[in-house]
Amino acid sequence: MRAFSLTCHSYEFAASLFEEQAYQVDLTDPIDVKRVIPSKPKRPETDDNATREKWAKEDGKQMTTVTIYASTGEHIIAGTSKGWLNIIDTKTLEVIFSKKACAGVITTLRLTGSGKVLLVNAQDRIIRTFHVPNLSAPDLDPDTIQLPEEHKFQDVVNRLSWNHVAFSSTGEYVAASTYNNHELYIWERGHGSLVRMLEGPKEEQGVIEWHPHKALLAACGLETGRINIWSVTSPQKWSALAPDFVEVEENVEYVENEDEFDIHAQAELTKRRLDREDEEVDVMTVDRASDDGGETSFRMPILFDLGESDSEEDLIAVSTGTMRRRSPGEGQGEGDGEGAEEKVAPKKAAGRGRGKRR
Repeated sequence: MRAFSLTCHSYEFAASLFEEQAYQVDLTDPIDVKRVIPSKPKRPETDDNATREKWAKEDGKQMTTVTIYASTGEHIIAGTSKGWLNIIDTKTLEVIFSKKACAGVITTLRLTGSGKVLLVNAQDRIIRTFHVPNLSAPDLDPDTIQLPEEHKFQDVVNRLSWNHVAFSSTGEYVAASTYNNHELYIWERGHGSLVRMLEGPKEEQGVIEWHPHKALLAACGLETGRINIWSVTSPQKWSALAPDFVEVEENVEYVENEDEFDIHAQAELTKRRLDREDEEVDVMTVDRASDDGGETSFRMPILFDLGESDSEEDLIAVSTGTMRRRSPGEGQGEGDGEGAEEKVAPKKAAGRGRGKRR
C-alpha cells in the first residue's frame, strides 16, 4: 500500500491511499485519531428511484484519489476517481459541496498562495483552474457555493498527458511536466496561452515545483532521480552601477595617470580642498568662440518667436522647433527679386547663453 497524496494542517493531515479510502489523522493527543474522509459526492434531492439507484452504484465504486487543505484549514478539497471535486468540513467530515469537474481520475490538486484559485490535473489530459469562494465567510451557505471554471490547458496537437502541475509563486503561470516526454510546459493563466516549452535532460520529468519568490523551476527526473533546475539568467549591466561605466567587447589596456590611484592622507586631501577655495574665479571675462569669422561670416537668420511673423507662409522649418524667414527670391524662380521679403536678423542677447527661446 502506497500513499497517493498527503497534505498537512496544524496537527492534522489528510492522506489519500492507493486503492483505499482516504483518512484524516489528528495528532493532537498522544493516541492518533483516524477518520475516513467520505468519497461520495453531494447529490441533489430526487424522488426518482432509478436515478438514486444509478447514483448509488456509481458512488459505491468511487474513491478519493487526492486531498488538499483549503487556505484557512477549515475545509478539505478532495478529488475522486470519477472526476468529482468535494469540499469537506474538517470538523464534521461532511461533504458540503460537490462538482463534476471531469470524466477521468483527478491526480493533482494545487492552490495559489491566496487560496483563491484551484489547479486540477486529471487523466483526461486536460489541466483546469477553478475560482474558489471564501469558505471562511461567517455567512457561508453551502447551497450557494459556486466553483466556476477559469481555463483549460491542454496539448491539442500531441494530446500529451501531464505527470504533475504547479503554480508559480504569484499564481500568474501554470507549469506541467509531460508523460513519456522530457519537456515542461508553461502557460500564462490570465489568457490561458502557452508561453514557453522548457527543454532539459532527455528524460521524463516527474514532480515539479516553483521557487516561492524567484523565477526558478525545479523538476525531478524519473530515470535518474536528479533534481533539474531551470532559471532566468539576467545579463550583467555594469552601466546600471555607475553612469561612467562603459561596456567593451574585449579587454582594453588602460593607461593611468601618474597619481590617479595614489593613496593620499586625509589631511593632505583636506589641505588641497582648502587651497582651492582661495583661488579667484574670473566671472567677468566672456570667452569668444574660436570659429567666429568676424563680419564676413555668414549667419543663418533664425526666427525664435513665431509670434513676430506676419504670415506663416513666409516661414521655413530649419530644424525641430526652429523656423526662419524665406530668403529673397527663394522659391520664385528667375527674376529681379521684386517684392522679396527682407531678411530678419537674429535678436542680440544681453549676454552669452542668455538668448530667450520659446
